[in-house]
Amino acid sequence: MGTSYWQRSTIDVPAVDIPADEHVDLVVAGAGFTGLITALMAAARGHSVVVLEARTVGAGASGATTAKVSVLQGTRLSAIRSRHGLDTARAYADANQYGLDWWAEFCETHDVAVQRPRAVTFSRGLLGGSALGQEMRTLRDLGLPARWYDRIDVPFPAKTAVELPEQLQFDPAEALAALVRAVEALGVRIVEGARVTGLDARGSGDEAFVDVTVDAVAGDVVVDTSDASDTTTARGATRRSTLTARDVVLATATPALDRGPSVATMEAERSYLCAFDYPGGLPGGMYVSVESPARSLRAVPAAGGEVLLVGGNGHRTGSAAGTADKLDSLREYAEKHFPGARLTHGWSAQDYHPVTMLPRSGPLPWGRGRVHFAGGYSKWGLAAAPAAAGVMVDRLEGREPRTSFGRPTITGTVRGAVPLAAGLPAQLAATAAQAVVRPPRPSIRPMGQARGDDDETCRVGLLCPHLGAVLSWNEAERSWDCPWHGSRFSACGELLEGPAARGLTRYDAHHEGRTG
Repeated sequence: MGTSYWQRSTIDVPAVDIPADEHVDLVVAGAGFTGLITALMAAARGHSVVVLEARTVGAGASGATTAKVSVLQGTRLSAIRSRHGLDTARAYADANQYGLDWWAEFCETHDVAVQRPRAVTFSRGLLGGSALGQEMRTLRDLGLPARWYDRIDVPFPAKTAVELPEQLQFDPAEALAALVRAVEALGVRIVEGARVTGLDARGSGDEAFVDVTVDAVAGDVVVDTSDASDTTTARGATRRSTLTARDVVLATATPALDRGPSVATMEAERSYLCAFDYPGGLPGGMYVSVESPARSLRAVPAAGGEVLLVGGNGHRTGSAAGTADKLDSLREYAEKHFPGARLTHGWSAQDYHPVTMLPRSGPLPWGRGRVHFAGGYSKWGLAAAPAAAGVMVDRLEGREPRTSFGRPTITGTVRGAVPLAAGLPAQLAATAAQAVVRPPRPSIRPMGQARGDDDETCRVGLLCPHLGAVLSWNEAERSWDCPWHGSRFSACGELLEGPAARGLTRYDAHHEGRTG
């Protein structure tokens, strides 16, 4: 698996130390779009803000997106209407329109180049056409200027289609860089390589605050150095620090550190993207299919022509065999329908899907009202992130939120929970099996062996440190993936993403008992 096409551009972030032992108004965990926009809005209202990023700015889904900002999102509006009613669908559409308008203004004032193409949802057959018809009816009932096509002229298989004009797309690396400059101008400190590993909410009411534990990591192996001295390991060192904040926002795609219902009611899904040099050009628009396997297409302006992006083949994290074939099928699709297309990049991203179908922005049940989460965008985070950030900052100040994603119904939520719970019997059986192989019998503990990026052979424990699920090997991305809540680890056990707070325990000769 290669790197994202967008990583051809670098984002300059000045080196900043963790503000150990300081108190700030707001700590934001995660320097993707949601985290940076939240920081920007809070700092603009005079709050002291620190952003802590475990890896680098945009290292998660924000740097691996197709970068479409659209109110038309496949057949999502009609699906929300079916689950929760027209009023909730209207609120969701309004929140995403808020996000689109916010981006248009931000990009204009910060010199980020944008394009305003139409968004198109298309079907390949009768079943997809029926679903598309429901989406068109919902769009009309919401008063959106949608257009129906009985047949659309494109070079890939498509029959009927729905169009929504004047949506937005850009280069996410340019947008992230602009956000970094904007927040730093307001005094926000961004600390890369700083993973939040503990949150302890204390006090009550207006006196409540949060102790934040942060590990600054250099290398693959994390060792507790709570005595504030550096500890050198085989690959690097870590320093553990603490600071306090009035509020903490987890802008981490899924609620990091959460071990309760919040993370359990979100499904992690991986999807794949390929970039192609293509001289022929894509008919103007951002496209997404109704039927599975999904296909998502857009063009990126480039010197001397365009770059074609083709995405799809989503699956539940940790559940798919043959992940290497996911990119191959996208390459074959592009080469078949876009003759002359030349593959340059292939990568993947992880998104989280709440059972309600609605993004979340608000306090978590265990943080005494001081630990909050924003995320769960179901692949459409660029449009939703400004709304989620705005709702968050309004709530932190005790104001009426400027927008809302709508209210889920009980029946609609139950309908969404059924597919997520379908694998529960297998999960419970796996948990029972794991109880048998836990100490004192380490010799039969599930373990896996793989070769790391530096050709080092690593042997790691395969119980997810979050809630104990058995991990599966993702050959395409050379990672250990959790099928329960989407935590992912490198071949040598380093935590890549997800709600887990630490990496895997290593059992090879030089790292016996260490955690990544």
